[in-house]
Amino acid sequence: MDSETAEPSQSRPDKGFNVGSSPSVVSEKESSVQDSSSMLSTSAISSWAKSLKLPQMQQDSQSANAGTSTFSRLASGLRMQIPSKTSVPTESSNNNSVTAQSVIGSFTKGIVDSSLTAVKAVQVKARHMVSQNKRRYQKGGFDLDMTYITENIIAMGFPAGDLSSGLFGYFEGFYRNHMEEVIKFFETHHKGKYKVYNLCSERLYDASLFEGKVASFPFDDHNCPPIHLIKLFCQSAFSWLEPDILNVVVVHCKAGKARTGLMVCSLLLFLKLYPTANECIDYYNEQRCTDGKGLILPSQIRYVKYFERILTEFNGETPPGRRCMLRGFKLHSCPYWVRPSITISNHNGILFSTKKHPKTKDLMPEDFWIRVPRKGVVVFALPGEPGLTELVGDFKIQFHDRQGDFYCWMNTTMMENRVILDASDLDDFDNRKLPSPGFQVEMVMIDYDGTTIPKTKTDHNTKGEEGKSSNESKANSEQSNASRKQNKDDDVFSDSEGEEESTTSRSKQGNTISTESRSDAGGISAISHQTEKLSLGRESTSSEPRTSHEVKIDGAERATAKIPNLDSADIKAIAADASVFSFGDDEDYESD
Repeated sequence: MDSETAEPSQSRPDKGFNVGSSPSVVSEKESSVQDSSSMLSTSAISSWAKSLKLPQMQQDSQSANAGTSTFSRLASGLRMQIPSKTSVPTESSNNNSVTAQSVIGSFTKGIVDSSLTAVKAVQVKARHMVSQNKRRYQKGGFDLDMTYITENIIAMGFPAGDLSSGLFGYFEGFYRNHMEEVIKFFETHHKGKYKVYNLCSERLYDASLFEGKVASFPFDDHNCPPIHLIKLFCQSAFSWLEPDILNVVVVHCKAGKARTGLMVCSLLLFLKLYPTANECIDYYNEQRCTDGKGLILPSQIRYVKYFERILTEFNGETPPGRRCMLRGFKLHSCPYWVRPSITISNHNGILFSTKKHPKTKDLMPEDFWIRVPRKGVVVFALPGEPGLTELVGDFKIQFHDRQGDFYCWMNTTMMENRVILDASDLDDFDNRKLPSPGFQVEMVMIDYDGTTIPKTKTDHNTKGEEGKSSNESKANSEQSNASRKQNKDDDVFSDSEGEEESTTSRSKQGNTISTESRSDAGGISAISHQTEKLSLGRESTSSEPRTSHEVKIDGAERATAKIPNLDSADIKAIAADASVFSFGDDEDYESD
């Protein structure tokens, strides 16, 4: 019993020990349970919270994407991360914005650089197209429309691109030599040793851009300068080149070819680098142009040859202009479609124009060009006038035709009174639409001292007078003889090849001229027939009779324009130049 009781007692203390220690154990267990439960609850809560935040984040991202601008969508397409308006700025978003800005900046810079490169390429192409056949200076990073004719003579195109040359001149800098590049070239290669000569009448610029070393000798494009201007240019260039062997002259017009060639070739003659004008022209053309076609206008070549004559025949002194009267023109081998109007001018303005002269302004060119018996020959002169206009020194004759205009510059001192120009002597004639092989222009002048040349006028009595006194008849006869003598001396267009001398009898009875056995009656009849077409205002619209001036040829009466009181010899001599036709100038003649 005791043993049993003893065992329980022994077990009790164990139990009592366990009981006594149970609170701590229980607390530990409880704490472990609580810890585990708290851990479970935290993880559950966190996972739950994450599950709650995910839809919100997705919703926010969708709303942000929906609110972005077009540029944001483009940037997102380019993989640029742009923060949304609702997102909170963070370090990563700042980095993304900096990255986006750098990308945009590099993208913009690339576009600008590529645009500048493209513009530069187009500019270079345009400059080469404008320079055409001219040689360019392409050394040391320069690409300029410029050529060294000699070591001291430079020809170049117009230096454009500065506002001092006007708005159009400023824009020309895109396809011509740019002013900044030209200045940089001369400051690099010829600093303080260059002088610029501007030949343009249509373009100027600030001389201070070239340190004030600019001289202007202007004349119009495709034309010739006053002949004295050539010598002045050569003297100025020589005075600059003489002091220093390193000095250079720079000559330019707009394109730097034709006008520049005229002056440069004259300078080569003046410096005696070549003995003849043709050699100077050939050398310049070879140096300036790749195809040897620099100075090609006939009139400009003619003026270089004029200057050669001044140096050789006049000891370098420009002669004064010779005073002349231009009588008229004759066109040889002229097809029927060539009937030009005429304008005569000089450097001061227009001297004569068929479009403005009272005798021709109302006529078509086909009307005032008169055909003569010779085939393919037409003549123009003003009847009853001493000539077309007075000429002194330089003058220009321009022919305006529907197939294309052509013209020429000449100088009265350097030419003869009668000149025949071939088609190759006329500027722009080869640019006409239709060819005219063998075409020639004959021009006739006479020396003129300012006194009035007697007009070939009729000396008829007024209507109502029945006769004339013997003194008046004698005076008319003397006037006719004087007129015939003058026509013999300065016959405008005498045609010895196509005309025959014939014996005629003079009638002293007023207006009727009879001829006997004239071999060329048919030719004069043809001229009379043409005159019928040219007479203006001669057809009567009323039944009242009127006085008409008539010419009898072998008994046949033909109505003609008013004819001066001349005999048949005068008619025969003057008919070729059409000076007997009045074209309706009633105020110049008296009626019967």
